[in-house]
Amino acid sequence: MKRVRLFNVVKKNLASVCPLLGMFFAIFCLGSAPSFAGANDDKAKQAKPAKSKTRKQSGSPYGSHTSSGSGLAQEWAATNELKAYKQNYFMAFSHLSQPNVLPTSPNPTNQVTTPYDIQNKEVKFQISLKHILADYEQAGTLWLGYTQLSFWQVYNQATSQPFREIDYEPELIYSLRPNDSSILNFGAVHQSIGQTNPSERSWNRVYIEPGMQFDLGADNRLIVQIRWWAIIHEASLTDNPDIGDYLGYRELNLRFVQDGGWKVNVMSRIRSTQLDIAAPLSVWLLQPAEGASGNNVDLHLQYFNGYGEGLLDYNQSHVTMGVGLSFPF
Repeated sequence: MKRVRLFNVVKKNLASVCPLLGMFFAIFCLGSAPSFAGANDDKAKQAKPAKSKTRKQSGSPYGSHTSSGSGLAQEWAATNELKAYKQNYFMAFSHLSQPNVLPTSPNPTNQVTTPYDIQNKEVKFQISLKHILADYEQAGTLWLGYTQLSFWQVYNQATSQPFREIDYEPELIYSLRPNDSSILNFGAVHQSIGQTNPSERSWNRVYIEPGMQFDLGADNRLIVQIRWWAIIHEASLTDNPDIGDYLGYRELNLRFVQDGGWKVNVMSRIRSTQLDIAAPLSVWLLQPAEGASGNNVDLHLQYFNGYGEGLLDYNQSHVTMGVGLSFPF
């Protein structure tokens, strides 16, 4: 019942989702049935105990949707382990075209009056993880996700190297996985800076996010995810009442993934774009990467242009370029 009520809320606010939802629900209905090879009777008899054993194990925690595949199948497989959610990276050097020294908001109590002493170079890093809370087998899985984005003025010796901004983003995700090539997520997410006025910024949303994977052969994949959200209007939104005008109500993510090689992610909102390019160092140098599939550290380049790189800058446009490491575990 909770899932139905959440779907009705999103459906009421996001009419444009309907055509794409129809396609994803069609995938649900046309999910492939298991096929059985007609071997000899002895093999069939040996298979029966193993089959009944699997059914018994499916009642154990998070054992029903496990997958040895890659891409979306691996990311949302119901296994009892901590998983990467969004990108995890450490930009050792990040350059801002226009530091926001006087953050503003339409709310008079959320306007900074004394300019911040901010340099245009800093360290930027993001930690993003998820863990399954409950597995309802064919009915879906419930996840807890957490993302933390930090901007650290480590090169600013004059002001004791402060953290310019830390964005906290916990969320609950209900995920349906019709097959190994598609997902349909429903979520509720809170994002805030966790400070007091005048620099506090926050908002709460509910969203729907379909995703689909296209296998391009030779361990290459293209993953498309589109997220539409509705902003929950409550007291906290008075910190930034016009945030929807700058960050919009949808986000498109295109990911190209090459196992042990290139990883390219393009994020697009109505007034901002972010490009991330990562690969093991051996790939950047165009050298053979022996055992590349075991690499878990990549050289990472990042480019951002527009509004909302961080919540404090949601209504100021700038360009950021960074270089560092990412961890595609």
